[in-house]
Amino acid sequence: MIRASMPPPPGGPASSSAPGARPGEQFGRALLAAALVLAGSAVTGVIAGLIWSAIAPRVQYQVYTLSPPTAYATNPETSAFIAADGWYCFIAVAGGALIGLLAYLLAIRRYGPLPMAGAVVGAVAAALIAAWLGHEASGGPGFDHLLATSKPGTYLYAPISLGSHGAVAFWPLAAAVVAGGIELIGVLRARRQAPVSAIPMPGMDSFGIGPYPVQGWPHAGPEPRGVADGAGGREGGTEPSGG
Repeated sequence: MIRASMPPPPGGPASSSAPGARPGEQFGRALLAAALVLAGSAVTGVIAGLIWSAIAPRVQYQVYTLSPPTAYATNPETSAFIAADGWYCFIAVAGGALIGLLAYLLAIRRYGPLPMAGAVVGAVAAALIAAWLGHEASGGPGFDHLLATSKPGTYLYAPISLGSHGAVAFWPLAAAVVAGGIELIGVLRARRQAPVSAIPMPGMDSFGIGPYPVQGWPHAGPEPRGVADGAGGREGGTEPSGG
């Protein structure tokens, strides 16, 4: 009876590990890849925060009194109050998608779950960094002092700040959707392109030679013999009787 073991499916654990790498060494590489993904995500958050502070509109105020320091918005109906949040959401989707794409191409498709977790955690870190740095870079630390020292009638621009804290979730959500979506597409494509012979069938081995009895598989009659015997006129090694 000829039998052969099934080859590992494309994209499975065997293809994700480095050739000749020991389990401990493989884990170390995956951990290093996750750390690099975290560091790259933090850098992305810094860049995103600077971009947000540069393009988000700011509300204009006019100083009214100095004791206590008071200022009023020159246009209370301005859309700048919510426009800053809108720009942050747009940057969050783009930045999270970039983190997920680069993390998948450089780490996730080779080392698997650890870099994926690093991409999600890194996206959360990037979201917080971008929100904090955008406020700081637009004049947040010195605004109170500027308001207290300005003369009445002076026009000031308030620093931007994130009004809807739920917008932070766009970063990890976009990263997970992009990285997970690419992985899912790869798995589905590999299954679609897999040859029919790679699919085990009851009563057949991986080379399509059979049938052979399968435990628990119902079959009628005696067990077939001599299927793999190439000698003509033989079944189970029994010589045909003469005349």
